[in-house]
Amino acid sequence: MIERRRRDPPPVDLALRLARQRFWKDERLRLIATHHDWPDAAWGLHLEPELAHAFVLVLSRLPKASRADFAEAFYGVRRNRRAFDLTATSETRLAIAATVVLHVLELVERPDICTERVVDLLHGAAQRDDLTRTPPTALGDLRKALARIRLELDYEDPSDPRGAAALALAEVLDPASDVVALQEVLARAAFAAVERCERSRVLGFLLEADGLFAEASE
Repeated sequence: MIERRRRDPPPVDLALRLARQRFWKDERLRLIATHHDWPDAAWGLHLEPELAHAFVLVLSRLPKASRADFAEAFYGVRRNRRAFDLTATSETRLAIAATVVLHVLELVERPDICTERVVDLLHGAAQRDDLTRTPPTALGDLRKALARIRLELDYEDPSDPRGAAALALAEVLDPASDVVALQEVLARAAFAAVERCERSRVLGFLLEADGLFAEASE
């Protein structure tokens, strides 16, 4: 008897199944932890692990009745490409993370944090500038912004999209380790977007992120 080879589910079906899991209901884990099925599930979604995490997080926050349409719209537009592992390219990770944060910066809703100099630093990171050569005046502005993010209680609430966007900004310009936590940045930015933006803009955000990964793979 010939045993049939098991076929992997289509990416949309897999994404919908993943979005129903309990992991995404934990307010903190979904922003800072990695799902136990990663990276295998991410490859099944044909996405980089960091982008797959953000995509399923967004799906989990949408009403169940609209998830399938959203997922089909995403896969219907995104580039048809193979996902790749971005682990070793720290400069590229920082550039992607900075660009992602620029797309949700207005959701912080704090001009005293998103100052002109801080925005310039984000643009510099997105363009792969050497941030170690940042002028002292800009560093002073950045330190004040980071202090406001990390010392205000509002930004400790994982359910607050403003705080999520602000902490994504902090991770880009002052990473907790030597390499920016791209998955966390994408997760926080995606959460802020899906909680505060129209669905079409959220879709555009994810497609833009996908485009950034595509460019990095070329």
